[in-house]
Amino acid sequence: MNVSARSILAFAALAALPVGCRAADDIVVWQRSASETVLYDARPELGIGMHAFTPQQVALLKPLGIRFVRLTLYWNQMEPAAEGQYAPDYLKAWDGHVRLAGEQGVELVAVVHAPPPGLDWAHKEQAYERFARFMAAMAKRYPSVRYWELFNEMDGAFTDLFGANEKGLGMLERGKLYARMLKLAYPAIRTANPSAWVLTGGMTDFQEFPRGIYEGGGKEYFDILAIHTYGVPVTWSFIDRGKTVREIMRSYGDGDKPLWNTEFGIDGGNVIAAWGYPHAEKPPRDDAQVLDQTQLDQWRECIEWNARNRLYQKILPYQLAAGNERDDAEGKIKERIKLPAGRTIDDYGFGILRADGKAPRPTYDWIARTQPNAAIRARPKLKSDVTFNPIFGALPAGAAPVQWHSQATIKGAEVDSRAPTRLAPAR
Repeated sequence: MNVSARSILAFAALAALPVGCRAADDIVVWQRSASETVLYDARPELGIGMHAFTPQQVALLKPLGIRFVRLTLYWNQMEPAAEGQYAPDYLKAWDGHVRLAGEQGVELVAVVHAPPPGLDWAHKEQAYERFARFMAAMAKRYPSVRYWELFNEMDGAFTDLFGANEKGLGMLERGKLYARMLKLAYPAIRTANPSAWVLTGGMTDFQEFPRGIYEGGGKEYFDILAIHTYGVPVTWSFIDRGKTVREIMRSYGDGDKPLWNTEFGIDGGNVIAAWGYPHAEKPPRDDAQVLDQTQLDQWRECIEWNARNRLYQKILPYQLAAGNERDDAEGKIKERIKLPAGRTIDDYGFGILRADGKAPRPTYDWIARTQPNAAIRARPKLKSDVTFNPIFGALPAGAAPVQWHSQATIKGAEVDSRAPTRLAPAR
């Protein structure tokens, strides 16, 4: 069976399963506490991750209709030595990123990770405290950056601050440690910039680590839960793991909190590792064509499924431009793959651009042609009456009880698709 056929069958089987989240209206009411009600636009939107954020790369977003960009701010590069002493060149670069985003109408999702030297597992409590102060400084310096994602795949990689390298320390306990950090960083960020929204770091574990965050008391200390869903086929993990996480959120009374997918995707190496070399089949097929088509199939199926089912409010796949990361079982992918002259395996990596960062792949062309964000861009703001079931005694401002029902209605509720709206209690 060829790659595309396998992908289609796997996707069809998953799509037939019950959807993990309830059918949502365009505007969702999330009561996070008696003192804060949040309204947000539930219409799915496609963003993307980027490594380089230059005028040339940003210009490539325009044909795609993409507004949300996930960009890494490396803590150890911004603050490489003493606390509060920022590297001049890196600070200047990030000042430029934020300025460019504002000029081009890009909404940055800043993912912050990689602790400076000396902040390791043995000094984790010190690291949590210092990270909170660092995040407060960044949130204050960049008030136009509304979304801050705290660490990256911290459950199993990129940092040992939450026990990723500690044998015998399970995901549940790691999640509890992460919650300890959130309890420090979240209020620091919100104090520095009350308009900021805090995402959990994109986690790859979809069961025990998120439970650990809730068991550790972290529920009130993040606004958006973020996950990463890799695997072959991508559609399997994108759908199934996301639905599992949504059920966990619901079990802790957090079912209406936004859920984002901040990384998913596939490179040629993972296709080959899972299904072998296309040219080895009989009759042989073109390696390059299959790798391009497989990426397109996987991205398209995820984007279209989410548009119908609204599991994630925002999806930011990996990546606009990125090379291949996985080799084959023998470590000889560069020798064994058959590609057109002048092309390398990095031209078939995670990026939807070729290795030169300019030439589009079929996935890029498909997004540009179909415009998944067309509806939300045509109508970026919503206004309508919203009825919900209050879970606290006090109603939010603008809400009125519905006679003979345990419901309330907000007349003329307004939301902007770029950011949720916070409502205080009625006076």
